[in-house]
Amino acid sequence: MFVWIFLVSSANADQMEQGKAVFDGAGMCASCHVLKAAEAAGDIGPSFDVLKPSIDVVKRAVSEGIGIMPAFGADGILTPKEIEDVSFYVANSAGK
Repeated sequence: MFVWIFLVSSANADQMEQGKAVFDGAGMCASCHVLKAAEAAGDIGPSFDVLKPSIDVVKRAVSEGIGIMPAFGADGILTPKEIEDVSFYVANSAGK
């Protein structure tokens, strides 16, 4: 049981690290969104700390785009793995 908990915690930490890298890098999320955990103070898109979106909400918005936000998935800007990672990161960091 302990080994399973350790492996899950390690996998979650890895996904958080990868998600933050996408948030700050290829996803360019920090340029538009507020997320205290990422020290992001964008002023175009909504504040994730206020919105506190679920993984599914982030994944859909990043994949399909919303408003002026590009469709990072449909346009091939981010891979499905990158979208999964950044969605996990945002949903688990928002409001913290």
